[in-house]
Amino acid sequence: MAEYVSQEIREAIRSLAALVRADKRYEAYMAAEAEYEKDAEITRMVTEYNVHQAALSEQFGQKERDEDMIRAIQGRINELYEQITARASYQDYIRAKDESDAFVQMVNAELEAAITGRASCAHDCSACQAACAGRQK
Repeated sequence: MAEYVSQEIREAIRSLAALVRADKRYEAYMAAEAEYEKDAEITRMVTEYNVHQAALSEQFGQKERDEDMIRAIQGRINELYEQITARASYQDYIRAKDESDAFVQMVNAELEAAITGRASCAHDCSACQAACAGRQK
């Protein structure tokens, strides 16, 4: 099998990855994820949520559905969802993950632009180069 990525490129990727991991947004994401995973109440609620989701799927798979049971299960799923998403550890995790994901997307866009010589277009044209095919006049 031919080598598709040279050792030099691999080393550059590892160096870039180290810079990304050292960024405050990524570090905040990792810290928030650890807090989220340590939250025993969230773990309990997510487990219960998953059990209820499986029970709901089972109910929908029945030839003769028990609509009262389906409503009860769906009601509990909705309660659990509200409780999970209201917890600070969940909100902190989602916020940090979104910020880290946006940062990684910017890094990827910069890498692509460096490779191709063209910046990706967000179609608002404020960041486009003149050569962007989607650029609006």
